[in-house]
Amino acid sequence: MPSRSRTLFAWLTFAAISCCFPAAGNGEDVALHDYVLSQVDGKETNLAPYKGRILVVEMFATWCPPCRKDLPEIAALQAGYPTDKVAFVAVSADGASETLPALPKFLKEMDLKIPVLVGGGIFVDRFAGVDKPGGRQVLLPETYVFDGAGEIVARYVGENKNKKKSLTDQLDRMIKGEAK
Repeated sequence: MPSRSRTLFAWLTFAAISCCFPAAGNGEDVALHDYVLSQVDGKETNLAPYKGRILVVEMFATWCPPCRKDLPEIAALQAGYPTDKVAFVAVSADGASETLPALPKFLKEMDLKIPVLVGGGIFVDRFAGVDKPGGRQVLLPETYVFDGAGEIVARYVGENKNKKKSLTDQLDRMIKGEAK
């Protein structure tokens, strides 16, 4: 019996590890532009249309109080950049939770002028998940800057009173072709 117990323990450990760490086929090594996201109306899409441009992705959720302030401020920056060089996209983490029905009302209140997509669990975990005592948690808001090839250039986590200026400085340097 002890060997059966060890076999069962080994199998359960493997199963637990497998469900927590997605295999490459489940998105871990997926290129940014290939992730499958949803439009607010539920239609599937991806970030491929943004290849070749600097892409700012603002991760938010309806249940995130700091996102109510951060999201419109970051989205408003799009007006200062040519859309053929820099694109801003908001990605809701609500797709990985039961709060998705609250998204349309939230977006109406925000009156955003940038595209809004809904991230699935793997996308949300990769770009907003952090390891904390007790397990992996989603930390929002998060702002990412990707170069035209989809490589992460900058990441801004949580509330930060200097985020807008830091982000603007980063984008200006990238447009001018200076070092990342």
